[in-house]
Amino acid sequence: MDIINLDNLNMYEKLDPHHMLDELKRMPLLCKQSWETAEALSLPEDYRTIKQVVILGMGTSGVGAQLAERIVRDECKIPIYLHQDYLLPAYVSADTLVIASSSSGSTEEVVSCFNQALNRHAKLLVLTTGGQLKEMATAHNIPGLIYDYTYRPSTAIAYGVLPILSILHQLGFIPNKSAEVSESLIVLSQIAERLSEKHQTTNNSAKQLAGKLEGRAVMAFGSGVTFPAARRFKTQLNENAKCFSFAEEIPEMNHNSVVGYELPRSSGRYWAAVMFKTTYLSKRIHQRMRITTDMLHLAKIPVFSIDGYGFSPLCQTLSLILQGDFVSLYLAFLTGVDPYPIDAVDYFKRKLAES
Repeated sequence: MDIINLDNLNMYEKLDPHHMLDELKRMPLLCKQSWETAEALSLPEDYRTIKQVVILGMGTSGVGAQLAERIVRDECKIPIYLHQDYLLPAYVSADTLVIASSSSGSTEEVVSCFNQALNRHAKLLVLTTGGQLKEMATAHNIPGLIYDYTYRPSTAIAYGVLPILSILHQLGFIPNKSAEVSESLIVLSQIAERLSEKHQTTNNSAKQLAGKLEGRAVMAFGSGVTFPAARRFKTQLNENAKCFSFAEEIPEMNHNSVVGYELPRSSGRYWAAVMFKTTYLSKRIHQRMRITTDMLHLAKIPVFSIDGYGFSPLCQTLSLILQGDFVSLYLAFLTGVDPYPIDAVDYFKRKLAES
């Protein structure tokens, strides 16, 4: 395999034929568009009487929903649950708001549960570009955000996060997040510029980290608001860099996973870890991250970190996601794979359809 030089700008037409870097740099714009579109939604008055929110979402939509839930969990007046399965929980009833989030509108787990929620007379809302969800929303006069997005769904994470925050505020359950969104747009734009391919590796932290992760499977660690960012990083490494990765949540993993670092003794040659940090993590969690890092080092596993930028929890977490996305693309380029195709997912869907 040819040695890849990430600082050779002439190589990117070959390395990135579907221009995923350009789409990634549009994340600030997508955040702006998704927020403004959601703010213009008109919701039925009786939606204010709900007692709980259940969000249906898989993949990127699921990560986005989890991020929204983590950001508001300490201030939201009602519980929010992320549900990822075919069968709707028994507690969903007429006083539940069920939000179906699916970029394609045809994610079968989401569609299955949405049909069940419809039969239970739950309050309903859709976030989608079309598909079966749009058809059902039209047929049953269900409100929703129908957005126009034709690129790979995983790059549309903004539509999985910000509309949920807008909806919860409009219904009176959380404070207005407009100021946090405004801050995020500024910070994300700065990050997109700083990590673009035109900046050489010596001044580009995403290129640097990609180089350190090359040839290794990756453990992503997060806690609280940072765990969705760690989970997002894991999925982006899977989809973009086509490499093995998983996400762990602190403090739970300190009660079990840390015991497994001893064997196999060759782990240090094949694994790396990345900690996702913000200033909103408690001192106790930071202490757990330090001890976990020490234990990984004893197993000769290298540990790196990605830190959030900005002041608000929303801004810091979105900044973690954007940084991680850049790393995943540069890692794909270093290993010579096209980050755009997701052939394994397409294969899986075909086999499901055949059965």
